[in-house]
Amino acid sequence: MRRSALGLTSGLAMLATLNFATGEPAQPYTPGLVEFMAHVQNHHVKLWLAGNARNWELADYQADELKELLEDIAKRVPKYRDVPVGQMIETTTMKPLGDIEGAIKARDFAKFSAAFDRLTAACNACHEAANRGFIVIQRPATSPFPNQSFAPRRK
Repeated sequence: MRRSALGLTSGLAMLATLNFATGEPAQPYTPGLVEFMAHVQNHHVKLWLAGNARNWELADYQADELKELLEDIAKRVPKYRDVPVGQMIETTTMKPLGDIEGAIKARDFAKFSAAFDRLTAACNACHEAANRGFIVIQRPATSPFPNQSFAPRRK
């Protein structure tokens, strides 16, 4: 009984790696630009919510995650429909992100807020340049994460 269950499990695992239409090995899933940008948007929102709450530890974490994700996108999607995505990320978003990191280290909300607005404007400039000006990013008005507190933790 145990041997047949193991054989069945192995057989199912092998079938899961095949493309049923062609019988060829299945290709690993590669997210498209829209999937990456959905993650960027989540980090952008969380960055604002953390900074607005003066939770500098969380804001620092979100800024780092956002920067890492944008660097990954620049490498994985250097060009999208003749738009130089990687180059645009480097030239438009990295400076405002650096300014955000500096404001977070200084725990300066006024500088954080101004840098966040510059980052948001950079996102919108990229969308315009990519003929996607209908995608407009802004400061979040509310949290779409009701299960997460953005307040600094009490020590």
